[in-house]
Amino acid sequence: MTTSRENVTNKMLGGEEIKTILRADFEKLLENEGLLSYYIAYGRLSYDLTLRLHLDNPMRPESEVRVASKSSAAAPQASAPPLADASKDSVASGANLHRNIKSPNEERLRHGLTLPVITTGPDGTIQTEQVKYPPSPELGDGDVTISDVTKETRETWKIPAPTA
Repeated sequence: MTTSRENVTNKMLGGEEIKTILRADFEKLLENEGLLSYYIAYGRLSYDLTLRLHLDNPMRPESEVRVASKSSAAAPQASAPPLADASKDSVASGANLHRNIKSPNEERLRHGLTLPVITTGPDGTIQTEQVKYPPSPELGDGDVTISDVTKETRETWKIPAPTA
């Protein structure tokens, strides 16, 4: 609760705050992927992670980062997608999470990040304090859409659809 000497500002989200939100979203994607349940194991796999950002910044309106698995000494059988010589029973899966951030402070409250509060002291000095509240689950997930992009993933990797 603010007083007449406090003003909660809705400043833009900083890079570290955005990373916290992205990590939470990635965790949500992982939790929603049934093929990664604890009772399932794979001898071979490959994956492709893509992070695409659309930013309200005229200097850098869009950004894209891609990471694909690759073979290493620890996992020589892994490769970038798609797997070479995959069996006819191989499975491809894809999910996309889209978040629209409309209010930086709402996201800060949703994820338990600090809120910038401008206070005026008795002597008239103005300072910004960082006030941290616990995550607010009552705010819900926000403007988030998770969609199945398995069909597009199979098409990109040229993997045929499974037969019945």
